[in-house]
Amino acid sequence: MASTRPNEIFNTQNNGSKIHREPASDSSCHIVIIGAGVAGLACARYLTHSLEKKSYKITILEARDRVGGRTLSIPELNLDLGASWIFSPHTAALSLVRELNIGTIDQYEDGISLMKSGNSDVRRMRLGEIHNGAIRLKGGAGSLCATLLNELTVKNQTTVAVQLNSPVISITYETNQKLNIELRDKKSIVADYVVLALPPKLFISTIEITPQLPKSLTEELSDCDTWMASTCKAILQYERAWWKDQKLSGFAVSRQSKAQEWHDASSDTCNALFVFCLSGTTKQQVIDATVKIFGNEAINPTAIHMVDWSNERFTSGSTDHSFGGHAHASNICRQSQWNGRLWFGNSEVSDAHGGFIEGAVRRGAQVANQLAELIVGK
Repeated sequence: MASTRPNEIFNTQNNGSKIHREPASDSSCHIVIIGAGVAGLACARYLTHSLEKKSYKITILEARDRVGGRTLSIPELNLDLGASWIFSPHTAALSLVRELNIGTIDQYEDGISLMKSGNSDVRRMRLGEIHNGAIRLKGGAGSLCATLLNELTVKNQTTVAVQLNSPVISITYETNQKLNIELRDKKSIVADYVVLALPPKLFISTIEITPQLPKSLTEELSDCDTWMASTCKAILQYERAWWKDQKLSGFAVSRQSKAQEWHDASSDTCNALFVFCLSGTTKQQVIDATVKIFGNEAINPTAIHMVDWSNERFTSGSTDHSFGGHAHASNICRQSQWNGRLWFGNSEVSDAHGGFIEGAVRRGAQVANQLAELIVGK
């Protein structure tokens, strides 16, 4: 049984995409976006479209050694260890996927689903449409970020820069209405506007913000749950999709083990199951739980891939004990601060579908539109 190390997955995330690490050219308006996940990259894209006739530059700062945030894909297998689905009501994300010409995979759900609770036997149920018309992306959800990155850095070489391995430790609003951003390596960047496109709990606990944000806002942001913060996601690969042979959908739920939810993850490149687990789950526990609910056919996966997002320091801060669900932030989290100089632009604070890819695209577009109106109006 093969196993994939996280770094092997990270290195495939941006396959074929050129990353510009040098500062963009000098111009009159400098926007810094902190976080190169879906929200940050989408925000940058919409800004480049809205500011075509203005003189500007955009710098995207990413703490990790890759773009993608909480998307983490194995592109050649169309598999995701992070965010995966886009559902039929997710119009902003679906529109962006179409604009970028990214291929899609319909989520398989035909057949019987399995349920196990307590010490009861496994129940077989026909649930109908489970995933609300969900699709996955060819190349995994990471292909959305890779395509956005490619568009930003190829079409906008003189105006957009992406800096990896650049954790931010402080943001200071100066008296001249400039924002001073200090990086962990002690380098500083001066900006006119800053968009925080990372989980609220993460930036509240890891970035020193001066002057302090209003207490009511800080409390609200601190209470905003981070999607996947305490979740582990595993993928079990098999030589064949034996569950389909048994007329099973691949969807199963168990509350008797640390591995709790299964979904079909097959495509034309592999046969696999997604497994959502509690943090701290081991690979053997995933296999054992899968065998317990599906039977002995599950006992010998050809490969297992696994990421525990609670150990991902640029997802979960040391004080983040979120249950990992989808967020519902109040309107105060969507209001800019410091006279329109500081913006909150991540999925968790979206006005709808917080924590989903849709929330990230939607919030990225909202911030870009509002910020562009502010800049163009000056």
